[in-house]
Amino acid sequence: MMARVRPDGQLFSCQEEHDLHLIDQINARCGHDDELIIVGDFAFDKPGKYRQMIDCRCRLVLGNHDRKEKSANVFGEIPEIIRTAAYNEKRSDHIKLFVSHYPTMYWDGSHRGWGHLYGHTHAQREEYLDTLEPQRRALDVGVDNIYRLFGEYRPISEHEVYDYLGRRSGHDDIRFYKDYQKELYSNRGLI
Repeated sequence: MMARVRPDGQLFSCQEEHDLHLIDQINARCGHDDELIIVGDFAFDKPGKYRQMIDCRCRLVLGNHDRKEKSANVFGEIPEIIRTAAYNEKRSDHIKLFVSHYPTMYWDGSHRGWGHLYGHTHAQREEYLDTLEPQRRALDVGVDNIYRLFGEYRPISEHEVYDYLGRRSGHDDIRFYKDYQKELYSNRGLI
């Protein structure tokens, strides 16, 4: 899905204008030594054309519209998930992250405070997911949702991820599992 509105409030005239604007936003915010994690659906048929325009290092997580072989020729290995971390600006604290193309209600580490970054839904499910789990440490980092949150089609920095997810307590404390199992087994006379 194409981002619709240019910074001047007018509609993008075509897909090419849209794509070049997104590349400009990446290059304006990501330095040569930075790493951009793309959560899937990168450039559909032309990953090589657009990848060569990006000045920083990139990792691509496989999306449903990525052609795996074509994308692998450009990016190398294309995992379906990445485990990484986002640090605060002082680099004194971090949040571990589970990154995939698809939103997930429960992910590896969600019961230990890990965050989850994804794309796929084009900002169309954030409000609904937040009603289900208001404190979830999850964020759609696709350009449509970043526009919704920040008013710009651009990448989001690790510091912004840390700040956004750090305000949320998480929804899946490990004590729940321990308490649930204790109750389940004691009710059955097993403990």
